Amino acid sequence: MAKVDISEPINANAKTGGFSGLVHHIMGIVSENRDVRDRVHKANWDKYERTFRGVFAGSDATRDGERSRLVAPALAASIEGITASIEDAIFDRERWFDISDDVSDQEKDDVLAAHKVLEEDLDRAGVPDAVAKIALNGSLYGTGIGKINITRREVNTMKNGKVQRNYRPMVTLDAIPPWEFVIDSQARDIQTAYFVAHETNVPRNVIWSKQKAGLYRNVPLMGNNASTTISPAGIETPDGATKSNEDDGSVFVTEYYGLVPVSLMRSVPGVTIEKEDIQGNGHVEVIVTIGNELEVLRAVVNPFIMKDRPIIAYQHSVVPGKFWGRGVAEKGWNAQRALDAELRARMDALGLITSPMMGADITRLPRNPDMRVRPGKVWLTRGRPSEVLEPVILGNIDPSTFNQSSEMERLVQVATGGIESNAPLNVDRRNETASGIGMIQSSALKRMRRTMWNMERQFLNPLIRKAMWRYMQFDPKRYPVDYDFTVRGTMGMVAREFEQAQLSGLLSNIPPDSPQHGLILKAILELSGSPKRDEILAQLEEMNKPDPEQEKMQKEMQMIQLEAAKEGLKEQQYENMKTLAEIEKIKAEMEHIKKMADLEDEKVSIQAANTVIGSNKVKAQLKQIESNERIAKQKPKAAK
Repeated sequence: MAKVDISEPINANAKTGGFSGLVHHIMGIVSENRDVRDRVHKANWDKYERTFRGVFAGSDATRDGERSRLVAPALAASIEGITASIEDAIFDRERWFDISDDVSDQEKDDVLAAHKVLEEDLDRAGVPDAVAKIALNGSLYGTGIGKINITRREVNTMKNGKVQRNYRPMVTLDAIPPWEFVIDSQARDIQTAYFVAHETNVPRNVIWSKQKAGLYRNVPLMGNNASTTISPAGIETPDGATKSNEDDGSVFVTEYYGLVPVSLMRSVPGVTIEKEDIQGNGHVEVIVTIGNELEVLRAVVNPFIMKDRPIIAYQHSVVPGKFWGRGVAEKGWNAQRALDAELRARMDALGLITSPMMGADITRLPRNPDMRVRPGKVWLTRGRPSEVLEPVILGNIDPSTFNQSSEMERLVQVATGGIESNAPLNVDRRNETASGIGMIQSSALKRMRRTMWNMERQFLNPLIRKAMWRYMQFDPKRYPVDYDFTVRGTMGMVAREFEQAQLSGLLSNIPPDSPQHGLILKAILELSGSPKRDEILAQLEEMNKPDPEQEKMQKEMQMIQLEAAKEGLKEQQYENMKTLAEIEKIKAEMEHIKKMADLEDEKVSIQAANTVIGSNKVKAQLKQIESNERIAKQKPKAAK
């Protein structure tokens, strides 16, 4: 890496030897690609800016003999509306970006602690304001371009009632209009391009102050002798003349960020090239500032630790394979032209009707008559005025042209995406219903989200990443040196009004005493842009907080219920144990009864057997008795 500090003097007393070759090489390729850019895009950028600012030019006429210079504000309104939506989407939330450490890093607190510091420094440097300007350039021209600068600024703080003045590095952001930016015509993005350059007119006193500080070489720059002078696009002088290159108190500065052959940089005094700075194709990444296309004011090898270029850009709508994107003005240009033609024709016809032409018999008018019309005018004629003068009526304005103008304005909204209704009411009745409007807004929201994703991926994330790298490199005491981190844009919703309508409809179906009712109400307030939003949210949070006494009583009741539940659990366990014991006792008794039943069965069987035997004995005894009695009866008879 080149050991060059951008804040140190760059060999102010070096001779001019070696600088001429560098100037010739750089200005040659910059001029060539500038011509390509102007030939393809400059005329379109001019007409887009004229339409946005409501300025008429002769080249904007839609037909011969057009007298009206009216420029309809439909396209300008779409540009401003879409830009306002982008700004609202980015800065609606308190935190418009987030930073987290990479997954492999175990110590994540260092990067997280730097988030608030970075947000504070970016706000102090006016970065949000620059982002808003870049968003407007992106909507108008199709490509938003910004330049990240690292400078040293005075920061005042209060301590012990005294003002302390400190100087520390500060990252700033400049919005670059497209006509001040030159890029390799074959490039698709900033980092892979052979070069990028920023050309602009700088007041001479700014150059002198940097030369006095040693940041620029001390070379004479008397007048603006550049072959090209930058001026705002789209505004023509009355006679169409271009701006002259005479001395106007400014210096035409070209800031070059890109590759140059190593041999050219080695011939520049005061520049040291390390081995790791040389790329495989024999080139080195440099930053060169040239004044009036003639003198090198500064030439250094890229001093940034990541070797990145301090230029970032995004496309409003992506054009595959191209660096320059497609903006709102380009999308709605044809519809805007049709609307302008309709309105100008109506205004021209209205002028003919309100100030009609007159036909007159020239033989019966006085010499050199005054044909102007004014109140109290006296017309001198030879004969009856009704026979000498006659108005020429060309007809009335067709009322349908007014409806056609409304249709043209609707087409501008359809083309640009800043749409409020998809068709007039007399064409499509669905615009009268909430569901129909919801379908229309959802379609517009999808287009807007594409633009927001482009801006987040191509612009916001690289901006935060490069800003962190600059602070880590040039202010390590304030920022941790941890170059591996992740950036996530926390952009607010573009369609928060649409979401509020959906949440409001959902809120009407939720009972007020349910917990979901408070959550939905809080979501509606968070999406609101009311200045009283934070106050209402705070009061809502305060209302949702329970009363301390009530909360204490509730906790005591919970403790009582918990103790009662424990006692109930113990009683239940005792009852269960008692029931189990009874069950065991019953089982034992049943076993005993069963055993006794078995014994009783045996006794009954024996008794039954004995009974049977006894009965047999009785029967035998009875038979013996009967036999004895029969014998006894027989003996007396025999005795007789």
